[in-house]
Amino acid sequence: MLTNLVGRALRLLFVAYVVATAVHIGLVMLNEPFAFDAWNLAQDTHAEPFSLSRFFDYGIGQYTHSNPRIGQWFTYLAYKLEYFAVIATPLAFLGLAYVVTTLGLGRFPGWKRGKDLALYAISLGFLWFALPRIGMIMFCRAYGANYLYGAVIQLAFLVPMRLRPDGTGSFAACVPYFFLGVIAGMCNEHTGPTLVLGALGYAAWLHRHSHSTERPKLALAGAFGVVIGFAMIFFAPGQGERYEGLATKVSLVGRLLQRGVTANLDIFQNFVLGAAPVLALTVIVLVVGARDEDREVQRTPLRLLGWTLLAGSLVTATVFVSPKLGPRFYLHSCALILACFIALADGILTTTRRLVPFVLLALAASVYAGVRTIPLFLRLHEASDERLAALTAAKPGTVFTADSFDQVEDSWWFLGDDFRDIKKRELITQYFAFKDVVFRAVDLDAPLGVSDVRLAPRYVLSPPSCLDEHGGLELGAFRSLDVASLHKAMKAGIARLEDRLGSKGRLDQLELAVDFLGEPPPLPRPRLLLGRWTPTQFEGWAGVIERKGAGKTRTVTLPKELRGSDLEIFIYRVGDEARRLGTGRDEALDYQPWKRGAYWALACNPSECFVIAATRLL
Repeated sequence: MLTNLVGRALRLLFVAYVVATAVHIGLVMLNEPFAFDAWNLAQDTHAEPFSLSRFFDYGIGQYTHSNPRIGQWFTYLAYKLEYFAVIATPLAFLGLAYVVTTLGLGRFPGWKRGKDLALYAISLGFLWFALPRIGMIMFCRAYGANYLYGAVIQLAFLVPMRLRPDGTGSFAACVPYFFLGVIAGMCNEHTGPTLVLGALGYAAWLHRHSHSTERPKLALAGAFGVVIGFAMIFFAPGQGERYEGLATKVSLVGRLLQRGVTANLDIFQNFVLGAAPVLALTVIVLVVGARDEDREVQRTPLRLLGWTLLAGSLVTATVFVSPKLGPRFYLHSCALILACFIALADGILTTTRRLVPFVLLALAASVYAGVRTIPLFLRLHEASDERLAALTAAKPGTVFTADSFDQVEDSWWFLGDDFRDIKKRELITQYFAFKDVVFRAVDLDAPLGVSDVRLAPRYVLSPPSCLDEHGGLELGAFRSLDVASLHKAMKAGIARLEDRLGSKGRLDQLELAVDFLGEPPPLPRPRLLLGRWTPTQFEGWAGVIERKGAGKTRTVTLPKELRGSDLEIFIYRVGDEARRLGTGRDEALDYQPWKRGAYWALACNPSECFVIAATRLL
């Protein structure tokens, strides 16, 4: 009785874990920002809503002129039907964990087998770190449709071979398996060659070594399907037009030689690094079972691991000749490595004491994924809506300034802000008929840490002439967020300019204005300066923005020259708003950052402001 109650409670906890995972992924997909391929699809479809005829027109157009993968059909649905990805992506993630577990166990997980449910839970949680940058791939609808959905289909194709090792089957089973092979072959041209080689080789081996009078019809049907499916995308007309025809500009052999040995080894190293977490856990499981007497339960999983590593190496070798690179190309291989881990865990983690730590690690990985992604994508969704509203409200023929998302560069969880890509900005410029699109973001290589900031010299020369005639003002090296470093570079540049002027003229004044390439954001004063130089003095100050303790509060510490002055002190989030903190007479000039981005401390008189400190909040 007690055992039954415990079993029911554990199954309820398992269901709760699965549901929580699905809700987490669905919530993130619901809040995915409008970015990357969303713009491409909007342009390709003229932003027209879903219809069945447009669905087929888009799929056929992609096959003949762009991306022939079956995933592009899913991509259309993911972007045109708001809740398709919200439902399909969690199901794909849960399905991938199920397929991985099935491949590992060599049987379908049993609902009443507690250990099977535990191993499925391990697969579900381990996917968050077993698949390189899975969040970045899954939480972009186009990437998810092409790679996550494709991985589920291709790995599901392997399940019958795992469950029916003799490759036999009835005609009624062979027909759908043939068509599953066609679809699997059309999923991805990088995994396709290995899948074709493996399916044909396995079918041929079964045909030759079968001790039964029945031929391995199921294996043969699947292999022929895969060959046809892969041929359909490899020789598709769209392959020659993808990436602006990049694939046709250099031959496969030419690209292999062009990259060279070192670059190709780096690609293989990335595969090894992607597989490393699960391989390390595999070693731990082997250590746990080192004293077990039954070695047979380890031999078969290790043989599978060897074949899987070989297959993963072959898939990685196809990336050597790929026009594009990225962690998405290792997803299928790393999922199979996780299946081998499950196979090994099934034979070694035979007690609750051995199994529980791995289940807890899986739960911790899932919780961490939720904590990292849900708040991030809620903010991204809000920022995306604001950007779309601003884009729609902007007038054609103008220069549009786009403030960056919180996260600009790509990470494990998000592809980053697509506007950092000049090609994407060119697409948006064309889409909205703008004159140009300027991207404003934190950039540690730019002056004061903002990408569209330019330091413009304004000067008085005697006799009057153009500064460029004398070589202009070269600042040289400086630290972008260090105002004192910028002041030093400014003074050094002026000294070099005076040397070049010599007896041909005299520099009477030079001020370095802080300008923006895009639309100037609202400022407390109409003029913003970094410093002003004359032969007798330098006007400009360098303070510090400090964080004291572990709290959110920051303090603007003024240089001694400004303490006790009547200058107003502002904290300014670039592109957003400026908040008055007080004057130079105030003891405490504290604030709490209200958004991520670049922050400047400004000292302002009635007509102008000077930047006295800069920092960033990521």
